Amino acid sequence: MNTSNMTKIQFRPLGEVLEIIQQIGFDISYAYDDLLFSEHNVFIIRFDQSSNKKLWLYFNEDCDLVRRESIGNQLKNAYLSKKIEIHHGGLFSVQQIEGKEELELKFFEAV
Repeated sequence: MNTSNMTKIQFRPLGEVLEIIQQIGFDISYAYDDLLFSEHNVFIIRFDQSSNKKLWLYFNEDCDLVRRESIGNQLKNAYLSKKIEIHHGGLFSVQQIEGKEELELKFFEAV
């Protein structure tokens, strides 16, 4: 059997991640590849490509700083008990592309 053409499937601790998100009062509205979109697009969690115990947290640019800090701290503390690292990745914006049923997602570096 030739294994050179086989695709490697990476395990992601989706159940653990969802459990914590629900514990702090949120739900996931959409999952795509390595991204989890929270309800109302408040934040996005991205699974790290190099480690299944490392996550990146991005907040909607419209989410105020106090709320971002509160949610970020709740997630960090909760994931700590699961030995999952969560890092601030920055901000994002999402807009519908005019004339199409598509969304444009832009990420901004952490400041």
